[in-house]
Amino acid sequence: MKQEKLGNKAAVKGTMLKAHLSWAREYVGENLSSLRPHLDQESFTYVITPVLSMSWVPFHCLIKIDWAIANVIGGQPERVFRELGRRSASLNLGGIYKYFISDEPHRFFDQMTVHNAFQNFGQPVYERVGERSGRVRLGQYSEYSPAFCISGAGFYEEALRIMKAPGPVAVTETSCQCAGDEVCCFDLKW
Repeated sequence: MKQEKLGNKAAVKGTMLKAHLSWAREYVGENLSSLRPHLDQESFTYVITPVLSMSWVPFHCLIKIDWAIANVIGGQPERVFRELGRRSASLNLGGIYKYFISDEPHRFFDQMTVHNAFQNFGQPVYERVGERSGRVRLGQYSEYSPAFCISGAGFYEEALRIMKAPGPVAVTETSCQCAGDEVCCFDLKW
């Protein structure tokens, strides 16, 4: 069983939250008031108050908002979380962070500087496994959530699509801190 550990130190950039809310608006409307019953006041404030892309948002608020979106949308939360990650990649790597994109996936993941642009916690390590495959290991997460891991897989999938990786693209999480593993590990194929 996967666990969630939330605290008060980890934070993500506002641009990630903005991408997630952008996706939610397509399904629940511009207002987003339907999220209110699922959120505490602190988290709901981030929904109704414009957040600057470069602002830091508490990680625990992002996770609560992601769960609220999944609850309001209904169905499988995993599908929603993966879509939130895809939207974050498409909006951010196609916009404010487009300079991170490489024409070669190994180069993009080798640099992994995009990790620190989006969050203030965790340590990424990339390993080239084959000509069209690699492995991302994310360790030292002081806070974690299955919702974030699943959205991370969606982010990596969309990043590979943005780079026009030949495909088919597949991203699989093979270990997870939420399940008690030492690191979260994502195997990437394209």
